[in-house]
Amino acid sequence: MKNNRSLAVSTIINEELHKESLLSFFGNFIQDNLSDKEKGSKSRDRVFTQKTTLEAMLLSSTLDDKSLKNAVTMFYFLHQRNRKTMEQGLMRQVKDQKEKDINKPIMRGRPKNYEVKLPKSKADDISLNTAGYSKARKRLPIHLTVSLFESSKIKGAKNNYSHWHNLKVFEVDGTYLQLQDTQEIRKKYPVKNKKSGENPQALLEAIIERGTGQIFKYKLSNRSVSELALLNELLNDIPKDHILLMDDLYNCYEILSNCIKKGIHFVVPAKRKRNCKVIRSYGKGDDIIEITKPKSRSIWATGNESLPSKIILRRIICKSPDGKEYNLFTSVLDKNIDKDDIQMLYLSRWDIEVSIREIKTIMDVNILRGKTPEMLEKELNVSLTAYNLIRKMIYASLKDLPFPPKEDFIYKFYTNNKIVYVDKKGRVYSRWSTGRKRNDGTYQKANITQAP
Repeated sequence: MKNNRSLAVSTIINEELHKESLLSFFGNFIQDNLSDKEKGSKSRDRVFTQKTTLEAMLLSSTLDDKSLKNAVTMFYFLHQRNRKTMEQGLMRQVKDQKEKDINKPIMRGRPKNYEVKLPKSKADDISLNTAGYSKARKRLPIHLTVSLFESSKIKGAKNNYSHWHNLKVFEVDGTYLQLQDTQEIRKKYPVKNKKSGENPQALLEAIIERGTGQIFKYKLSNRSVSELALLNELLNDIPKDHILLMDDLYNCYEILSNCIKKGIHFVVPAKRKRNCKVIRSYGKGDDIIEITKPKSRSIWATGNESLPSKIILRRIICKSPDGKEYNLFTSVLDKNIDKDDIQMLYLSRWDIEVSIREIKTIMDVNILRGKTPEMLEKELNVSLTAYNLIRKMIYASLKDLPFPPKEDFIYKFYTNNKIVYVDKKGRVYSRWSTGRKRNDGTYQKANITQAP
Protein backbone atom coordinates (compact mmCIF):
# COMPACT_ATOMS: atom_id res chain seq x y z
CA MET A 1 0.00 0.00 0.00
CA LYS A 2 1.36 3.40 -0.99
CA ASN A 3 2.44 5.71 1.81
CA ASN A 4 0.18 8.41 0.38
CA ARG A 5 -0.39 11.91 1.71
CA SER A 6 -3.26 10.90 3.96
CA LEU A 7 -1.24 8.17 5.60
CA ALA A 8 1.77 10.46 5.94
CA VAL A 9 -0.34 13.10 7.68
CA SER A 10 -1.81 10.46 10.00
CA THR A 11 1.62 9.15 10.95
CA ILE A 12 3.04 12.59 11.66
CA ILE A 13 0.09 13.70 13.78
CA ASN A 14 0.12 10.47 15.78
CA GLU A 15 3.80 11.04 16.53
CA GLU A 16 3.12 14.60 17.65
CA LEU A 17 0.21 13.72 19.93
CA HIS A 18 2.41 12.06 22.54
CA LYS A 19 5.28 14.51 22.61
CA GLU A 20 6.05 16.22 25.90
CA SER A 21 6.20 19.53 23.98
CA LEU A 22 2.53 19.14 23.14
CA LEU A 23 1.62 19.21 26.84
CA SER A 24 3.57 22.41 27.34
CA PHE A 25 2.14 23.87 24.16
CA PHE A 26 -1.45 23.30 25.31
CA GLY A 27 -0.74 24.76 28.75
CA ASN A 28 0.94 27.89 27.39
CA PHE A 29 -1.78 28.37 24.79
CA ILE A 30 -4.54 28.31 27.42
CA GLN A 31 -2.59 30.65 29.71
CA ASP A 32 -2.24 33.20 26.92
CA ASN A 33 -5.88 33.05 25.82
CA LEU A 34 -7.85 32.53 29.02
CA SER A 35 -9.62 35.84 29.63
CA ASP A 36 -12.33 34.71 32.04
CA LYS A 37 -11.71 35.00 35.77
CA GLU A 38 -13.06 32.67 38.39
CA LYS A 39 -16.20 34.24 39.83
CA GLY A 40 -16.07 35.39 43.43
CA SER A 41 -12.89 36.64 45.04
CA LYS A 42 -13.62 34.56 48.15
CA SER A 43 -14.23 31.32 46.26
CA ARG A 44 -12.31 28.34 47.54
CA ASP A 45 -9.06 27.34 45.86
CA ARG A 46 -10.20 24.72 43.37
CA VAL A 47 -8.04 21.97 41.91
CA PHE A 48 -9.96 22.15 38.64
CA THR A 49 -9.91 25.81 37.68
CA GLN A 50 -11.02 26.97 34.24
CA LYS A 51 -7.44 26.71 33.01
CA THR A 52 -6.75 23.24 34.41
CA THR A 53 -10.14 21.96 33.24
CA LEU A 54 -9.48 23.14 29.69
CA GLU A 55 -5.98 21.68 29.81
CA ALA A 56 -7.34 18.30 30.89
CA MET A 57 -10.04 18.41 28.19
CA LEU A 58 -7.50 19.29 25.49
CA LEU A 59 -5.18 16.46 26.48
CA SER A 60 -8.07 14.02 26.74
CA SER A 61 -9.19 14.89 23.20
CA THR A 62 -5.86 13.60 21.83
CA LEU A 63 -6.07 10.22 23.58
CA ASP A 64 -7.60 6.98 22.38
CA ASP A 65 -9.23 6.47 25.78
CA LYS A 66 -11.35 9.57 26.34
CA SER A 67 -12.99 8.39 29.54
CA LEU A 68 -13.23 10.69 32.56
CA LYS A 69 -11.05 8.27 34.52
CA ASN A 70 -8.24 8.45 31.98
CA ALA A 71 -8.52 12.24 31.80
CA VAL A 72 -8.19 12.54 35.59
CA THR A 73 -5.23 10.14 35.56
CA MET A 74 -3.52 12.29 32.95
CA PHE A 75 -4.27 15.39 34.98
CA TYR A 76 -2.78 13.70 38.07
CA PHE A 77 0.61 13.56 36.35
CA LEU A 78 0.17 17.09 35.03
CA HIS A 79 -0.63 18.25 38.55
CA GLN A 80 2.61 16.73 39.84
CA ARG A 81 4.60 18.32 37.02
CA ASN A 82 3.03 21.73 37.61
CA ARG A 83 3.65 21.43 41.35
CA LYS A 84 7.33 20.75 40.76
CA THR A 85 7.56 23.70 38.37
CA MET A 86 5.81 25.96 40.89
CA GLU A 87 8.11 24.85 43.71
CA GLN A 88 11.18 25.61 41.62
CA GLY A 89 9.79 29.04 40.81
CA LEU A 90 9.08 29.82 44.46
CA MET A 91 12.53 28.60 45.49
CA ARG A 92 14.12 30.98 43.01
CA GLN A 93 12.03 33.83 44.40
CA VAL A 94 13.10 33.00 47.97
CA LYS A 95 16.74 32.80 46.91
CA ASP A 96 16.55 36.17 45.18
CA GLN A 97 14.85 37.71 48.21
CA LYS A 98 17.59 36.37 50.53
CA GLU A 99 20.27 37.91 48.34
CA LYS A 100 18.47 41.26 48.41
CA ASP A 101 18.10 41.16 52.22
CA ILE A 102 21.79 40.42 52.89
CA ASN A 103 22.84 44.06 52.79
CA LYS A 104 19.80 45.34 54.69
CA PRO A 105 20.25 46.32 58.37
CA ILE A 106 19.17 43.67 60.87
CA MET A 107 15.86 44.57 62.48
CA ARG A 108 14.68 43.66 65.97
CA GLY A 109 12.21 40.86 66.47
CA ARG A 110 11.76 37.42 65.00
CA PRO A 111 13.96 36.75 61.96
CA LYS A 112 12.25 36.58 58.57
CA ASN A 113 11.12 33.11 57.61
CA TYR A 114 12.10 32.30 54.02
CA GLU A 115 9.68 29.46 53.46
CA VAL A 116 8.47 27.92 50.21
CA LYS A 117 4.78 27.40 50.72
CA LEU A 118 2.42 26.14 48.04
CA PRO A 119 -1.36 26.57 48.12
CA LYS A 120 -3.01 23.52 49.64
CA SER A 121 -4.72 22.61 46.37
CA LYS A 122 -1.29 22.48 44.70
CA ALA A 123 0.70 20.90 47.55
CA ASP A 124 -1.45 17.79 48.04
CA ASP A 125 -1.88 14.99 45.54
CA ILE A 126 -5.26 15.17 43.85
CA SER A 127 -7.84 12.45 44.11
CA LEU A 128 -8.36 10.11 41.16
CA ASN A 129 -12.11 10.32 41.70
CA THR A 130 -13.79 11.70 38.56
CA ALA A 131 -16.55 13.65 40.35
CA GLY A 132 -14.55 16.89 40.68
CA TYR A 133 -13.50 16.89 37.02
CA SER A 134 -17.04 16.07 35.87
CA LYS A 135 -18.47 19.03 37.82
CA ALA A 136 -15.71 21.31 36.54
CA ARG A 137 -16.57 20.49 32.92
CA LYS A 138 -20.23 21.26 33.56
CA ARG A 139 -19.55 24.68 35.12
CA LEU A 140 -17.05 25.65 32.39
CA PRO A 141 -18.65 28.46 30.29
CA ILE A 142 -19.33 27.29 26.75
CA HIS A 143 -18.32 30.66 25.30
CA LEU A 144 -14.84 30.07 26.72
CA THR A 145 -14.43 26.95 24.56
CA VAL A 146 -15.69 28.91 21.53
CA SER A 147 -13.18 31.72 22.06
CA LEU A 148 -10.44 29.13 22.61
CA PHE A 149 -11.23 27.59 19.22
CA GLU A 150 -11.18 30.99 17.52
CA SER A 151 -7.79 31.80 19.01
CA SER A 152 -6.33 28.48 17.82
CA LYS A 153 -6.37 29.60 14.18
CA ILE A 154 -3.20 30.79 12.45
CA LYS A 155 -3.42 34.43 11.45
CA GLY A 156 -2.03 35.44 8.09
CA ALA A 157 -0.96 31.95 7.07
CA LYS A 158 0.68 31.87 3.66
CA ASN A 159 2.79 29.32 1.83
CA ASN A 160 3.11 27.84 -1.66
CA TYR A 161 -0.13 25.92 -1.17
CA SER A 162 -2.38 28.16 0.88
CA HIS A 163 -3.03 30.68 -1.90
CA TRP A 164 -3.94 30.49 -5.57
CA HIS A 165 -3.44 33.61 -7.68
CA ASN A 166 -3.38 35.64 -4.44
CA LEU A 167 -6.68 34.15 -3.28
CA LYS A 168 -6.70 32.17 -0.03
CA VAL A 169 -8.14 28.72 -0.72
CA PHE A 170 -10.91 27.20 1.42
CA GLU A 171 -12.60 23.82 1.07
CA VAL A 172 -16.00 22.82 2.45
CA ASP A 173 -17.64 19.51 3.26
CA GLY A 174 -20.02 17.93 5.76
CA THR A 175 -20.02 14.74 7.80
CA TYR A 176 -22.21 13.00 10.35
CA LEU A 177 -21.24 12.43 13.98
CA GLN A 178 -22.66 9.83 16.36
CA LEU A 179 -24.19 11.11 19.62
CA GLN A 180 -25.15 9.60 22.95
CA ASP A 181 -28.72 8.36 23.29
CA THR A 182 -30.18 10.57 26.04
CA GLN A 183 -33.51 12.40 26.26
CA GLU A 184 -31.82 15.82 26.16
CA ILE A 185 -29.78 14.87 23.10
CA ARG A 186 -32.80 13.39 21.30
CA LYS A 187 -34.77 16.57 21.90
CA LYS A 188 -32.26 18.72 20.02
CA TYR A 189 -30.97 16.02 17.66
CA PRO A 190 -34.06 13.91 16.91
CA VAL A 191 -33.88 10.52 15.21
CA LYS A 192 -35.89 10.29 11.98
CA ASN A 193 -37.18 6.79 12.61
CA LYS A 194 -37.71 6.37 16.35
CA LYS A 195 -38.57 2.69 15.97
CA SER A 196 -35.32 1.85 14.21
CA GLY A 197 -33.28 1.90 17.41
CA GLU A 198 -30.74 4.27 15.88
CA ASN A 199 -28.73 6.63 18.02
CA PRO A 200 -29.03 10.39 17.44
CA GLN A 201 -26.67 11.93 14.90
CA ALA A 202 -25.44 15.45 14.24
CA LEU A 203 -24.35 17.10 11.01
CA LEU A 204 -20.97 18.84 11.09
CA GLU A 205 -20.32 21.31 8.27
CA ALA A 206 -16.70 22.48 8.17
CA ILE A 207 -14.59 24.89 6.15
CA ILE A 208 -10.92 23.88 5.94
CA GLU A 209 -8.07 26.23 5.11
CA ARG A 210 -5.80 24.80 2.43
CA GLY A 211 -2.10 25.05 3.20
CA THR A 212 -2.54 24.67 6.97
CA GLY A 213 -5.30 22.07 7.19
CA GLN A 214 -6.88 24.05 10.01
CA ILE A 215 -10.62 24.31 10.52
CA PHE A 216 -11.61 27.89 9.73
CA LYS A 217 -15.31 27.75 10.64
CA TYR A 218 -17.91 25.09 11.33
CA LYS A 219 -21.58 24.59 12.15
CA LEU A 220 -23.28 21.77 14.03
CA SER A 221 -26.93 20.85 13.59
CA ASN A 222 -29.33 17.92 13.56
CA ARG A 223 -29.73 15.71 10.50
CA SER A 224 -32.94 17.37 9.36
CA VAL A 225 -31.01 20.52 8.44
CA SER A 226 -29.59 20.68 4.92
CA GLU A 227 -25.84 20.96 4.35
CA LEU A 228 -26.67 23.77 1.93
CA ALA A 229 -28.39 25.74 4.67
CA LEU A 230 -25.35 25.41 6.95
CA LEU A 231 -22.96 26.44 4.19
CA ASN A 232 -25.17 29.42 3.40
CA GLU A 233 -24.72 30.56 7.01
CA LEU A 234 -20.97 29.92 6.90
CA LEU A 235 -20.61 32.14 3.83
CA ASN A 236 -21.12 35.12 6.14
CA ASP A 237 -17.84 34.24 7.88
CA ILE A 238 -15.70 33.93 4.73
CA PRO A 239 -13.87 37.18 3.90
CA LYS A 240 -14.11 38.73 0.46
CA ASP A 241 -11.63 37.69 -2.26
CA HIS A 242 -11.21 34.10 -1.05
CA ILE A 243 -11.91 31.04 -3.17
CA LEU A 244 -14.02 28.08 -2.06
CA LEU A 245 -13.75 24.55 -3.45
CA MET A 246 -17.03 22.60 -3.28
CA ASP A 247 -18.39 19.29 -4.53
CA ASP A 248 -21.46 18.85 -6.74
CA LEU A 249 -23.88 18.90 -3.77
CA TYR A 250 -23.30 22.66 -3.44
CA ASN A 251 -23.97 23.37 -7.12
CA CYS A 252 -27.08 25.29 -6.16
CA TYR A 253 -28.19 28.61 -7.67
CA GLU A 254 -28.81 30.08 -4.23
CA ILE A 255 -25.31 29.17 -2.98
CA LEU A 256 -23.53 30.27 -6.16
CA SER A 257 -25.35 33.60 -6.33
CA ASN A 258 -24.68 34.31 -2.65
CA CYS A 259 -20.97 33.60 -3.17
CA ILE A 260 -20.89 36.10 -6.04
CA LYS A 261 -22.83 38.65 -3.99
CA LYS A 262 -20.36 38.37 -1.07
CA GLY A 263 -17.29 38.50 -3.33
CA ILE A 264 -16.30 34.87 -2.67
CA HIS A 265 -14.89 33.00 -5.66
CA PHE A 266 -15.64 29.31 -6.08
CA VAL A 267 -15.02 26.19 -8.16
CA VAL A 268 -17.68 23.48 -8.23
CA PRO A 269 -18.34 20.48 -10.51
CA ALA A 270 -21.46 20.65 -12.65
CA LYS A 271 -22.76 17.11 -12.94
CA ARG A 272 -26.38 18.14 -13.24
CA LYS A 273 -27.60 19.73 -16.46
CA ARG A 274 -28.51 23.43 -16.38
CA ASN A 275 -30.11 25.63 -18.98
CA CYS A 276 -27.51 28.20 -19.87
CA LYS A 277 -26.55 30.58 -22.63
CA VAL A 278 -22.99 30.90 -23.93
CA ILE A 279 -21.97 34.58 -23.95
CA ARG A 280 -18.43 34.23 -25.23
CA SER A 281 -15.71 31.62 -25.54
CA TYR A 282 -12.08 31.65 -24.43
CA GLY A 283 -11.32 28.56 -26.47
CA LYS A 284 -12.35 24.93 -26.81
CA GLY A 285 -14.11 23.77 -23.65
CA ASP A 286 -13.75 27.17 -21.96
CA ASP A 287 -16.87 29.36 -22.12
CA ILE A 288 -18.48 32.24 -20.25
CA ILE A 289 -22.13 31.34 -19.67
CA GLU A 290 -25.27 32.94 -18.29
CA ILE A 291 -27.55 30.96 -15.94
CA THR A 292 -31.03 32.21 -15.15
CA LYS A 293 -32.74 32.01 -11.78
CA PRO A 294 -34.90 28.88 -11.28
CA LYS A 295 -38.67 29.30 -10.94
CA SER A 296 -38.77 28.09 -7.33
CA ARG A 297 -36.35 28.62 -4.45
CA SER A 298 -34.60 25.82 -2.64
CA ILE A 299 -36.62 24.07 0.07
CA TRP A 300 -33.99 24.84 2.72
CA ALA A 301 -33.82 28.58 1.89
CA THR A 302 -35.18 31.01 4.45
CA GLY A 303 -35.45 34.79 4.54
CA ASN A 304 -36.82 37.34 2.16
CA GLU A 305 -33.63 38.23 0.28
CA SER A 306 -34.26 38.25 -3.44
CA LEU A 307 -32.00 36.37 -5.80
CA PRO A 308 -30.48 37.92 -8.92
CA SER A 309 -32.30 37.07 -12.14
CA LYS A 310 -29.11 35.66 -13.65
CA ILE A 311 -25.48 34.93 -12.82
CA ILE A 312 -22.42 34.87 -15.07
CA LEU A 313 -20.06 31.89 -14.68
CA ARG A 314 -17.19 30.25 -16.45
CA ARG A 315 -17.76 26.70 -17.65
CA ILE A 316 -14.73 24.50 -18.19
CA ILE A 317 -14.85 21.08 -19.84
CA CYS A 318 -12.22 18.89 -18.18
CA LYS A 319 -11.00 15.34 -18.51
CA SER A 320 -10.73 13.14 -15.44
CA PRO A 321 -7.68 10.90 -14.97
CA ASP A 322 -9.64 8.00 -16.48
CA GLY A 323 -10.46 10.01 -19.62
CA LYS A 324 -14.08 10.93 -18.86
CA GLU A 325 -15.30 14.46 -19.45
CA TYR A 326 -16.88 16.58 -16.73
CA ASN A 327 -17.73 20.26 -16.28
CA LEU A 328 -16.54 22.77 -13.73
CA PHE A 329 -18.34 26.01 -12.89
CA THR A 330 -16.27 28.86 -11.49
CA SER A 331 -16.67 32.55 -10.78
CA VAL A 332 -13.04 33.15 -11.89
CA LEU A 333 -13.62 34.92 -15.23
CA ASP A 334 -10.05 36.16 -15.80
CA LYS A 335 -9.04 35.05 -19.28
CA ASN A 336 -5.37 35.14 -18.28
CA ILE A 337 -5.93 32.23 -15.87
CA ASP A 338 -5.69 29.04 -17.88
CA LYS A 339 -8.48 26.49 -17.54
CA ASP A 340 -5.93 23.74 -16.72
CA ASP A 341 -4.79 25.83 -13.77
CA ILE A 342 -8.39 25.91 -12.50
CA GLN A 343 -8.75 22.15 -12.97
CA MET A 344 -5.55 21.50 -10.98
CA LEU A 345 -6.88 23.76 -8.24
CA TYR A 346 -10.10 21.78 -8.01
CA LEU A 347 -8.29 18.43 -7.87
CA SER A 348 -6.82 19.54 -4.53
CA ARG A 349 -10.36 19.57 -3.04
CA TRP A 350 -9.64 16.03 -1.89
CA ASP A 351 -7.59 17.58 0.92
CA ILE A 352 -10.75 18.20 2.92
CA GLU A 353 -11.57 14.49 2.76
CA VAL A 354 -8.19 13.89 4.39
CA SER A 355 -8.85 16.54 7.05
CA ILE A 356 -12.33 15.14 7.82
CA ARG A 357 -10.79 11.70 8.18
CA GLU A 358 -8.14 13.06 10.54
CA ILE A 359 -10.79 14.73 12.68
CA LYS A 360 -13.06 11.68 12.86
CA THR A 361 -10.44 8.94 13.21
CA ILE A 362 -7.23 10.35 14.69
CA MET A 363 -8.98 12.85 16.96
CA ASP A 364 -11.78 10.28 17.39
CA VAL A 365 -14.54 12.87 17.03
CA ASN A 366 -16.68 10.36 15.16
CA ILE A 367 -18.55 9.73 18.44
CA LEU A 368 -19.22 12.61 20.82
CA ARG A 369 -19.49 11.50 24.44
CA GLY A 370 -21.34 14.46 25.95
CA LYS A 371 -24.76 13.53 27.35
CA THR A 372 -26.26 17.00 27.04
CA PRO A 373 -26.29 19.35 24.01
CA GLU A 374 -24.17 21.90 25.86
CA MET A 375 -21.60 19.30 26.92
CA LEU A 376 -21.21 17.82 23.46
CA GLU A 377 -20.69 21.31 22.01
CA LYS A 378 -17.96 21.96 24.57
CA GLU A 379 -16.41 18.62 23.71
CA LEU A 380 -16.47 19.40 19.98
CA ASN A 381 -15.06 22.91 20.48
CA VAL A 382 -12.15 21.57 22.52
CA SER A 383 -11.46 18.65 20.15
CA LEU A 384 -11.36 20.92 17.11
CA THR A 385 -9.17 23.36 19.04
CA ALA A 386 -6.72 20.53 19.74
CA TYR A 387 -6.78 19.55 16.07
CA ASN A 388 -6.05 23.15 15.02
CA LEU A 389 -3.21 23.40 17.52
CA ILE A 390 -1.60 20.24 16.17
CA ARG A 391 -1.91 21.64 12.67
CA LYS A 392 -0.43 24.88 14.00
CA MET A 393 2.59 22.99 15.31
CA ILE A 394 3.17 21.37 11.94
CA TYR A 395 2.74 24.66 10.07
CA ALA A 396 5.15 26.34 12.47
CA SER A 397 7.95 24.05 11.31
CA LEU A 398 7.95 25.93 8.01
CA LYS A 399 8.84 29.08 9.90
CA ASP A 400 11.50 27.43 12.12
CA LEU A 401 9.39 28.17 15.20
CA PRO A 402 9.22 26.02 18.38
CA PHE A 403 7.64 22.53 18.38
CA PRO A 404 8.72 21.43 14.90
CA PRO A 405 7.59 17.95 13.86
CA LYS A 406 10.15 15.37 12.80
CA GLU A 407 8.87 15.51 9.23
CA ASP A 408 6.81 18.27 7.68
CA PHE A 409 4.13 16.92 5.35
CA ILE A 410 3.26 20.31 3.86
CA TYR A 411 6.84 20.84 2.76
CA LYS A 412 7.22 17.27 1.56
CA PHE A 413 4.05 16.95 -0.48
CA TYR A 414 3.36 20.52 -1.61
CA THR A 415 6.77 21.78 -2.64
CA ASN A 416 6.71 24.21 -5.54
CA ASN A 417 6.79 22.47 -8.95
CA LYS A 418 6.65 19.03 -7.33
CA ILE A 419 5.56 16.26 -9.70
CA VAL A 420 2.47 14.50 -8.42
CA TYR A 421 0.08 11.85 -9.70
CA VAL A 422 -3.70 12.04 -9.67
CA ASP A 423 -5.93 8.96 -9.44
CA LYS A 424 -9.56 8.51 -10.53
CA LYS A 425 -10.97 10.21 -7.44
CA GLY A 426 -8.68 13.22 -7.65
CA ARG A 427 -6.39 12.04 -4.85
CA VAL A 428 -2.79 13.18 -5.18
CA TYR A 429 0.18 10.87 -4.60
CA SER A 430 3.90 11.59 -4.51
CA ARG A 431 4.63 8.38 -6.45
CA TRP A 432 2.81 5.30 -7.64
CA SER A 433 2.26 2.36 -5.34
CA THR A 434 3.79 -0.96 -6.25
CA GLY A 435 0.35 -2.56 -6.12
CA ARG A 436 -1.20 -0.23 -8.73
CA LYS A 437 -0.69 -1.17 -12.37
CA ARG A 438 0.24 1.98 -14.23
CA ASN A 439 -1.45 2.80 -17.52
CA ASP A 440 0.08 5.82 -19.23
CA GLY A 441 -3.00 6.22 -21.39
CA THR A 442 -5.31 6.46 -18.41
CA TYR A 443 -3.42 8.49 -15.82
CA GLN A 444 -1.57 11.76 -16.13
CA LYS A 445 1.21 13.61 -14.44
CA ALA A 446 0.53 17.05 -13.07
CA ASN A 447 2.54 19.90 -11.59
CA ILE A 448 1.52 21.93 -8.56
CA THR A 449 2.87 25.37 -9.31
CA GLN A 450 3.34 28.32 -7.05
CA ALA A 451 0.60 30.94 -7.15
CA PRO A 452 1.80 34.20 -8.64
